[in-house]
Amino acid sequence: MTNREAINESLKIIGLAGFSGTTVNAPNVAAGLRKLLRQSPARYTDINRLLYDLKRRGLVEVYKEAEQVTFVLTPAGAYRLQALQLDEIRIPIPKVWDSKWRLVAFDVPINSSRQRQKFVAKLQAINFFMLQKSLWVYPFPCFTQVEAIASYFNVLRYLSLIEVSALDQTSARRLYQHFFKAAE
Repeated sequence: MTNREAINESLKIIGLAGFSGTTVNAPNVAAGLRKLLRQSPARYTDINRLLYDLKRRGLVEVYKEAEQVTFVLTPAGAYRLQALQLDEIRIPIPKVWDSKWRLVAFDVPINSSRQRQKFVAKLQAINFFMLQKSLWVYPFPCFTQVEAIASYFNVLRYLSLIEVSALDQTSARRLYQHFFKAAE
């Protein structure tokens, strides 16, 4: 496991597993982190170095009092953790399609165009189809995931999420071709 991978795994453990803001007994800190990291497919052996790197990079604050240590994610650590979570967003595909289309419509102001570009790039990466410039379509339930992505890029307030069961024939044909004919 590389140092970067170990840091990312540690952030997930601290942030997602509930270590953040949690006080643990000092002798158990390294042992607990070591045990959790060993459950991952890769190995990282120098836990003390890892904790030092997390602190040095400003991702985690470590507070020591007597025999207890408290880990708290910094804003930079929380942001990096969000980015890791964003990369892992997947939309589950049901076995049977419910014949509904999910539309993502947005009107992001010019002063937020960088966030818009990143948001659109992520929609493309998870296989949304651009029906019009600011209208993207997906055939399966995805509103929770889209809201998480939009929230990360700070464009949620410019977004409308719509579920429809009928579209014009031309659009429906294009969408069906993109999502279902390519899979056959």
